[in-house]
Amino acid sequence: MVIKGYSSYETYFGQERTPGKSGNEGGDHHKNFIDAVRAHDKTLLHGPVETAHLSSGLAHLGNIAYRLGRVLTFNPKSEKFVNDPEADQMLTRNYRAPYVVPDKV
Repeated sequence: MVIKGYSSYETYFGQERTPGKSGNEGGDHHKNFIDAVRAHDKTLLHGPVETAHLSSGLAHLGNIAYRLGRVLTFNPKSEKFVNDPEADQMLTRNYRAPYVVPDKV
């Protein structure tokens, strides 16, 4: 699957990469999210928030491994890297007051 921006995609199958379904489906996901939050109704969402969290998390983990230039082992239960404090530091940022995320939410 090739994602082109936020509004279009293409799919390919097999070793020959036979073209499959493609299009400009899905709509404006940002607007959809804001509308669902304002309505306090998660059934309005195009997809579960958890799916977005997991898929964006994979991209972030790959980016951290790339920046550190090594293979990393991630523990999904603790949401920390295994025995790698340097990589763990890259899972968050230094926030500026008053926009601080507490250690325990």
